[in-house]
Amino acid sequence: MIDNGFRTPEGFKDYLPGEYFFKKRIEDGLESVFHRYGYSSVGTPLLEYAEVFTDKGSVDPRQIYRLIDREGNTLALRSDVTPQVARIVESSFSDSDMPLRFCYVQNVYRCSPSYQGRNNEITQAGIELVGVEGDEADAETLAVAIDALLSSGLEDFRIDVGQVRFLSGVLEGVDLDPKVRRKLNSSVIERDFVAAERIGRENDVPENVLRLLSNLPVFSGGADMLDEALSGTEGEAPHAALMNLKNIHSVLSDYGFEKYVLFDLSMAGNMDYYTGMIFRGYTSGMGFSILDGGRYDGLLSRFGEPYPSVGFIIKVHNLEGALEKQNGRPDRAEADVLVAWSGKGRSAALAEASRLRRDGLRAECSFMGADVGANLSFACRRGIKKFICFDDDGGKIFDTETGR
Repeated sequence: MIDNGFRTPEGFKDYLPGEYFFKKRIEDGLESVFHRYGYSSVGTPLLEYAEVFTDKGSVDPRQIYRLIDREGNTLALRSDVTPQVARIVESSFSDSDMPLRFCYVQNVYRCSPSYQGRNNEITQAGIELVGVEGDEADAETLAVAIDALLSSGLEDFRIDVGQVRFLSGVLEGVDLDPKVRRKLNSSVIERDFVAAERIGRENDVPENVLRLLSNLPVFSGGADMLDEALSGTEGEAPHAALMNLKNIHSVLSDYGFEKYVLFDLSMAGNMDYYTGMIFRGYTSGMGFSILDGGRYDGLLSRFGEPYPSVGFIIKVHNLEGALEKQNGRPDRAEADVLVAWSGKGRSAALAEASRLRRDGLRAECSFMGADVGANLSFACRRGIKKFICFDDDGGKIFDTETGR
């Protein structure tokens, strides 16, 4: 019989000191970048009434952890921070406060239908820009995302940017049952363009739209591709979507970040959630995104005022994996100095340890007395660079790399 007192539930894990130090350093670095762009940190509760998440986010309702409180209310573990931020905006702010810039580093909880090594406790670092629309707001969100990845130390990555209004605009001119429209969109999301074309043919979609569906993967590239797509696109909505992407490219060029972006008109998202630009971040050697974001102007209207909104989340666990592949991971978060003493040297030793800590160094006290050999061996095993031993006559500093 398995003793559950010695293991974690499926999809959850412990972080040992070295792992947690690595993760926390990444999180603090990301949040620091967010702050430099004017975003203020917010915290949201782990438990919410289930209505906060029901039909409000991009999370499948079957993935939400639910429980009942003693009054009979259905509660849910935080599955998506964005709806919580929307609730905060609608309950605590007004038109005069706009625009609002919020950021967070928080865990969300999702019950994966099949574990396959997936985490059910997921750390997300993200931003939400509320109350402003337009190309420059979209571009700022992308710029913050790119700067955050660069500041984390990630070197090889790209951001794929699409526009959900391009495909939806093309399909607006076609008389389709809403269920068929959703099937088409789902096929594009899954990048099954053969299925999308088949569904189109089965439902008498015009030939020019069928050609577009089958050729969507070709519409990927830089500003030149957008110009080519503009020249061959009819309809006000898809034209506006392409102009949005073209203007985003112009703004990103002013930031100096345009080289990290690839435009992809085959990108699609949840039609009930995303309303404009959509983007995902990828890095070499990983088959899944490390970053997801986009514009979701309709979300806040489900709580009250229809404030436009755009934002993204960085999947911290995925970024950890990418950085570990690139640079490795430190084994432990070690002290900078080991301090030992014997006899009357304790007072001087503890005073020195306090001084070192005030200077921002990590000073660890030894409990092995003044045995230099034992202390040096311990410091070397732990990767501590300096060892100071205080005896009755004062302190002596040893360098663990030279042994002197």
